[in-house]
Amino acid sequence: MSWTRSSLETADTVRVGDVIVIGEKRFTVTDLVQTTQGERRLEFATGEALTMTARTSLYVIRQRSDRTR
Repeated sequence: MSWTRSSLETADTVRVGDVIVIGEKRFTVTDLVQTTQGERRLEFATGEALTMTARTSLYVIRQRSDRTR
């Protein structure tokens, strides 16, 4: 069984598999790339990307199974 939670995440805490809602569109993070300026580029299943700086925070939807506490 799995559960879903929404939480405020930063560039340091966002994970592959997180879902970010921008407007009314959902973006699933498929890859995280550290840039040379210390930012983090989130790559989405749609092929789009978003760069997060150290000051960026976003609400994400995270699914976890009961086995990964």
